[in-house]
Amino acid sequence: MRPASLLRTTTFRLALSYLGIFTVSAIALLALVSWSTTMFIEWQVQETVEAEATGLSEVYHSRDLGGLAEIIGSRMRQDIESRNTYLLMGHSGHILAGNIKSWPAEVSSQLGWVRFRVLQLGTVGPGNEVLAHVYELADGYRLLVGRSLADAKRVKSAINRALGWGLALTILLGVVGGYFTSRHLLQRVEEMSRTARRIFGGDMSQRMQVSGIEDEFDSLAESFNEMMDELERLLEGIRTVSDNIAHDLRTPLNRLRSRIDLVLLGEGDCDAYRRTLEETLAEADHLLATFNAILTISHAESAARLDRFEVIDPATLAADVVELYEPLAEEKGIRLQCRADEGGLALKVDRHLLFQALANLVDNAVKYTPSGGEVTVAVEGGSGSVAISVVDSGPGIPEDSRESVLERFVRLDATRSTPGNGLGLSLVQAVARLHGAKLSLGDNQPGLAVRMEFTVKDLPA
Repeated sequence: MRPASLLRTTTFRLALSYLGIFTVSAIALLALVSWSTTMFIEWQVQETVEAEATGLSEVYHSRDLGGLAEIIGSRMRQDIESRNTYLLMGHSGHILAGNIKSWPAEVSSQLGWVRFRVLQLGTVGPGNEVLAHVYELADGYRLLVGRSLADAKRVKSAINRALGWGLALTILLGVVGGYFTSRHLLQRVEEMSRTARRIFGGDMSQRMQVSGIEDEFDSLAESFNEMMDELERLLEGIRTVSDNIAHDLRTPLNRLRSRIDLVLLGEGDCDAYRRTLEETLAEADHLLATFNAILTISHAESAARLDRFEVIDPATLAADVVELYEPLAEEKGIRLQCRADEGGLALKVDRHLLFQALANLVDNAVKYTPSGGEVTVAVEGGSGSVAISVVDSGPGIPEDSRESVLERFVRLDATRSTPGNGLGLSLVQAVARLHGAKLSLGDNQPGLAVRMEFTVKDLPA
């Protein structure tokens, strides 16, 4: 990706936005640090001035005015760098001692802390800013003791320069870091985009690369790959269904055509015509049942059915299915029973589809179980789950065929003589997948055990 293009990306703009927020916060913090440093230095200056003034006050009380003037002179000689400012003024305004020429105009007659700029004796230039304290002595004498803020200003200036360079370096590193971070992220986005374009071009085998970092991009890639796996499965199912429909419906359609041709030829009596029409009607019903089953599977595979979910009692649903098939089971001499755990079990499901799926399982069980056999529909509640099982004592399904029978239009050789379209278990699997249930086929020794287990997330709150 070109740098100009990268600079226009949302990622880079977002990085700059965060950098701007950080910069404003850093400037505010640096201003606070600078102000705190200045206040601390001035506090130290005040402490120094007060200590100096206390010492001079003690001299004044012990040695009188002459001793004070002498000590001030001594302090001035010791202050080689002229950091301190002294001024002792008489009540008539004449200077008795000190290192400045006259009483500062900014101070006038006020007492306490003052701030002014002064040129000390023997120095040239604009002078230094001084923080001083004015004391009033006996007999109208006034004492000014101060200290230059030049050192404080130098320290503050050095701190501000350091903070400024630090801020500039932070901004520079933020921009560079944002650029390279955005570039790295955009490379992954571009790679995902290329994969999506290849899929759009028809290569359904393409998948997003998962780096293993387990970040949001990996989460997105995994979700996308799961979606593509499901989409590829559905597309493969559509192709398989199309092939199977063309193959499996060709024979009944040919039979229909032959019977219609036979009727049109006008050969045979009324009874023969009636038998032909009845067979044709049965063939048409079989075709309609096949298409209805395909349509039901399509509905089960559609997420649009989620808005039809309702809370039901699975035991009541199972009892309704058993009641529906009891006459057929009695006719074949099969014992059909329903067994459910007590405790008010509940599931949030599409009742119509689950009823059809359970009815398909019971229909298959009754159809393939020999006379004198047994079919049991069981509803069991476990730790955070509800399982619905249909168990029979029929021939069962070989273990190596249990996965293939879930595909559409697949029928075992041993069952081809029995009426059916090979869509019953496909519908059960689609309904189980819609509800997030686990579908398993097991051996009942003899017979088949089909189990749908619904997890806690399927239970109402």
